[in-house]
Amino acid sequence: MKKKIFSLAVIAIVAVAAAVGVSKNANKVGLSELALANVEALANGESGGTTVDCYSSSKSSSGSTYYDCGTCTKQFNSKGTGSSRTCNP
Repeated sequence: MKKKIFSLAVIAIVAVAAAVGVSKNANKVGLSELALANVEALANGESGGTTVDCYSSSKSSSGSTYYDCGTCTKQFNSKGTGSSRTCNP
């Protein structure tokens, strides 16, 4: 009987020590502000928002279209040139 009680006490102490250790480590693990900003940006992009490739400048080209990065609007009869990135129309 004494062995059983002693074993249960040891198990309880080990469980409490493990819980305290996990709790302390969980509080130490954090994301940097940059990582949080990236996660937020990815989440916003996946929430139904569509992104398109856009260009900083253009040249006349009949029948072509591109998205202007300044306004993120579709431009007709022009071909996008210059720097490219993405925007949400």
